[in-house]
Amino acid sequence: MLCFAAGLCVVAGLVQHLARSSVCASLSGAETVPSMTGMLAGWAGGDTFLSPLACASAPPPLAEKQCWRPTIDDVDRISWGRPAKRKGTGSRGQPHRLNDAERTLYDLARSKGFVEVAGSGWRSQRADAPLVNTFRSWCDARGVAAIFLHKGSDVDQVVLDLSPLRRPAEFANAAAWALGQEGTEGGQVEASESGDGGEEGGGEALEFLSQRVDDFLKEPIHRLPMYTVTWLRPRPEAKALAKQLAALLATGQSGSTAKKGRVKSLGGPNIKPGKSRRHGGYGIG
Repeated sequence: MLCFAAGLCVVAGLVQHLARSSVCASLSGAETVPSMTGMLAGWAGGDTFLSPLACASAPPPLAEKQCWRPTIDDVDRISWGRPAKRKGTGSRGQPHRLNDAERTLYDLARSKGFVEVAGSGWRSQRADAPLVNTFRSWCDARGVAAIFLHKGSDVDQVVLDLSPLRRPAEFANAAAWALGQEGTEGGQVEASESGDGGEEGGGEALEFLSQRVDDFLKEPIHRLPMYTVTWLRPRPEAKALAKQLAALLATGQSGSTAKKGRVKSLGGPNIKPGKSRRHGGYGIG
C-alpha cells in the first residue's frame, strides 16, 4: 500500500504538469485531475500508517465458547498420570505426565500466563514434550491463547499459539492484532497441519485450516494444528515480550484461582514425584 501511495504521488505530479501545460489547458475539467490523484495518494498513505494503530486499539481476540473443551480438573489429573473423567482429554500417543522439575514450571506458568521451557521441552524418556502438551491443554480448558518461552543458548523464542481459541476463521486477524501491538514487530506467522511441528504458511495454512473448522469445535486440542506467531529475541527482551502478551491476553491466573498442581484436590496423589509404579507410584519422572 505504501508503494502504491508513492506511485500515485509521481503520477499526480506528472498529471499536474500536463494539466498546466498549453496542451491540456483547453480541456474542461483537466485542472481537477491532479487534486483527485493527490486525494487517492493521501488515502493510500493514510491507510498504510493508520492500520497498525487500528490493530493496537482493537480488542484482544476472543475464544469460541460453543465447542468441546477439557476441564481444568482433567488436565491436572492427566498431568499426574491419572485417568481423566472425560474421554478424549489425553492421549496415549502424546504424553502429558510431568516430572518434578516440569511440575514446578507448570505451577509457575499458571500464575504468570506463559511457560518457560528449556529448548523445545523435549524429554527423551517420553519421546515428546509433556510440559508443552500439558500447558497447551490447560490453556484450551480456560479458552486462552498459549504462550511459550523456549530458552536457547543465544536467543530465546517466544511462541504465541492461537489454536486454543478454536476460531480458525479469525486466526489471521488475531495474529495481525498481536503483531500490531507496541513492541511486537518482527514476528513470523506459522501453522502446522498437525501437532508434529510440520509448518505451513500463507495461503496453504489458511486452506487446510478452513477444511478443519468442524474439528476445532469437536476435537481435543492434541489432535488440532497449531497456529502460531513466533519471535526471536535476546533473553531479557523475550521475557518482557512474553509478560506483555500474557497481560494483553489475560492468560494467567491470580489470587485464589492460582492453585498449585500438587494439591490432592487438583489431582496430585499422595506420593512423591519419581516413585515408580512398582512401589505404588504413578511412574512420574
